Amino acid sequence: MSNRFAGKHAAITGGANGMGFEIARRLGIEGARVAIIDIDEAALTNATNILRADAIDVKAYLLDVTDPDNVALIFAQLIEHFSGTLDILVNNAGIADFGSVENTETEAWNRVLAVNLTGTYLCSKSAIPAMKKTGGTIINFGSVAGVVGIANMAAYCASKAAVIGLTKQMAVDYIRQGIRVNCICPGMIADTDMGRQILGTDSSDLAMNLRLSKYPIGRFGKSEEITAAVLFLASDEASFVCGSAFTVDGGMTAL
Repeated sequence: MSNRFAGKHAAITGGANGMGFEIARRLGIEGARVAIIDIDEAALTNATNILRADAIDVKAYLLDVTDPDNVALIFAQLIEHFSGTLDILVNNAGIADFGSVENTETEAWNRVLAVNLTGTYLCSKSAIPAMKKTGGTIINFGSVAGVVGIANMAAYCASKAAVIGLTKQMAVDYIRQGIRVNCICPGMIADTDMGRQILGTDSSDLAMNLRLSKYPIGRFGKSEEITAAVLFLASDEASFVCGSAFTVDGGMTAL
């Protein structure tokens, strides 16, 4: 394993579970000091214990990314903990909801956009001033659902398309200040909570075969494949990658 993130400071939202936890773990294994941010206090405690057992320098922060005042407060605290710097922000926190425009309740619509889009905006807003000092990179989480239409996921598709647009806009604003902003757009990842949630809406053979038929590679993705792509975007190896909506989807959006 390389030490390519030695001396780097990284913050990961949704970092106590699933993909966010794996990203934090890999960044830590490769030398970064990590801050994991999550709304689930019990999961934060568990994740912190596991990461520390792997000799990873980690600090946990309890936060709802939709709360502007608390986002500003927590980011001020974690940046202070990192001696005033922040090199990597992974805006991974996200939720899904199901329904067409007609049958999506306004409350559900607002909550999905608040977490997926506004949370990305708020956390980035609080991280950018520190990144301006020494440079940095922000990786937002989009989705193939922000590139193509997915049936009965109106709020989720809208939120992820907006994240892709926000990524490109931020990239233009901040690249001259040493901040690279990119977005990763995973396809179906079957071994995550969100993947299981989506697949569980209809697990019949007909539905599963229809879903698989959209993936030329012939299978769904794995969380470690997305994590590897995120770490590439966070690394100096991606120094010329800026404003990208980086699809990791087994060819799904190539059809």
